[in-house]
Amino acid sequence: MRALVLVLLLAAACEARGRSCAFTVSKNEVSAPIPTVGVVEWSLAGGAPSSAKIVYALRNAPAAILNRGGEAPVALAKPGYRTLLLGLKQASDYTFHIEAVREGQTCTSPDYVLPTTGSFATPPPVSLEVARPDEREPGFIVTSSGVFLPASAFIIDADGDVVWYSDAPESPTRALMDYEGENMWMIALNVINEGGEMRFVSMDGAAQQRNVAGLEAAHHDFTVLPGGKVAALVWQLGNDPPSDLVIRSPDGSLTTAFTIGGNLYLSDSYHADSIHYLPFADGFTISDRNPNLYVKVSATGVVDWQLGGVCDRAPADSRCAPQSWLVNHGHHLLEDGTFVLFNNGVNGANHVMEFELGAAPGAFSATLVKDYVGSGTGETLGDVQRLPGGNTLVTYSTDARIVELDRDWNEVQTFNAHVGYTSWRPTLYGPPARL
Repeated sequence: MRALVLVLLLAAACEARGRSCAFTVSKNEVSAPIPTVGVVEWSLAGGAPSSAKIVYALRNAPAAILNRGGEAPVALAKPGYRTLLLGLKQASDYTFHIEAVREGQTCTSPDYVLPTTGSFATPPPVSLEVARPDEREPGFIVTSSGVFLPASAFIIDADGDVVWYSDAPESPTRALMDYEGENMWMIALNVINEGGEMRFVSMDGAAQQRNVAGLEAAHHDFTVLPGGKVAALVWQLGNDPPSDLVIRSPDGSLTTAFTIGGNLYLSDSYHADSIHYLPFADGFTISDRNPNLYVKVSATGVVDWQLGGVCDRAPADSRCAPQSWLVNHGHHLLEDGTFVLFNNGVNGANHVMEFELGAAPGAFSATLVKDYVGSGTGETLGDVQRLPGGNTLVTYSTDARIVELDRDWNEVQTFNAHVGYTSWRPTLYGPPARL
């Protein structure tokens, strides 16, 4: 009898567990504005989960394909647990299932079939040349059309396919997903403070705002911060004047963090052109092409160090290392002190330089590790980013090429596309790899 009771109790527990893991998918569709974004809403019988994710996969994916699907974290606070499936290829079929954790138990749904994704009417042309297929680093490149037409913001996957696309302001130099991955922000070049614009588009295309108020004088570049904030370079008045770093919050409020001018470095004219937020230091790195320098500053505008430019009487004092390059744009500072920069030079003589920075208290040193001259050119813009696996992504904006290099600076692959600045990220969820 005792054994029979135990069997019945176990059966009842299993039946209850089966009921509690019953999923209902109430929405399974592809976004109309951005037809490579899947939209899923669902529920789980028996109570809310403590965490969940949606796992999706490209159906019948060839073996050579790198972008085969992904995992989308579920924001449990959203109505219907609404989740976007990002990075989907055009005109392709995907399956997905839901994994939800509740009271230590993982409930897994059956497989569902997403409707076939759509195609963009006029996607930017991208071609891929692969030299070393085994050295490629999977991921996505978030970019914009730069000075080329038509003005657009888009995402390229590791296979060279455009997996997200939207119209953008005139001459968009940077497109970047916000810190939480909810919206795509983009900025106009606005090189002489005439006709600037910042705008954002939600990742599913359902919401957008053009001509974001207060950022009409924004130019060249911006970065993103936690909490949905963006920090943009904003011109003051004059010809090649100083800029202000203006931070916009999601409620539309604006705060000027500090001025980017003589308080940070010495110059007869100013032309700040790229910026990144450093979460490991709660500060920023900023490039200015006129005095040919980079600075690292705190969140309140206190100079930490200066690389390049004039060091005599510089605000950085002894924490300044002069250099001899001419014209600089994109850059990337790693937490270990590795610093890579894009040197435009003159007459298209581009260099990518890697420095090992030493920042002991009261001192600063910069040791040149590599001076790379590749096959591309870039008189305007230009970018460089060190990837987590050790490869380096170099963007020759004028030349319309993005080149991935391995640890030994050999070409791995080349994306041929009209681009401005670029931002590589391993997944389209979570914070960007480089802010």
